[in-house]
Amino acid sequence: MGNDRRDQRSFQRFTDRKFPEMSAVAISSARDRLLDAIKREFMPLRFASEMLARASEKTPRAAQNWLSGKNAPDAEALINLMASCNSIADEVNALVAERKAARERLQCPGSD
Repeated sequence: MGNDRRDQRSFQRFTDRKFPEMSAVAISSARDRLLDAIKREFMPLRFASEMLARASEKTPRAAQNWLSGKNAPDAEALINLMASCNSIADEVNALVAERKAARERLQCPGSD
């Protein structure tokens, strides 16, 4: 019984830790833009999930999840999609260029 308070304080110390904040807006917008590019390219096709699965060398179920927006492709699948589809490659390259431009505007704290 006396250990309950000690356990609660210990738990509170771990939950009060502050971690660096990630830019959720940038991450979600990149994910959304990637999934939108995949949908634009493959949704008009009759067998969209099968064609997407073949292009990414993944399963049709994984492709269905990408088309529905549940998941995004992993790195290997994304590279395969970029190799097989120029519009997806262009979208990813545009995202990379935007991130580079945003980082160039910010100066590293350690640089003089």
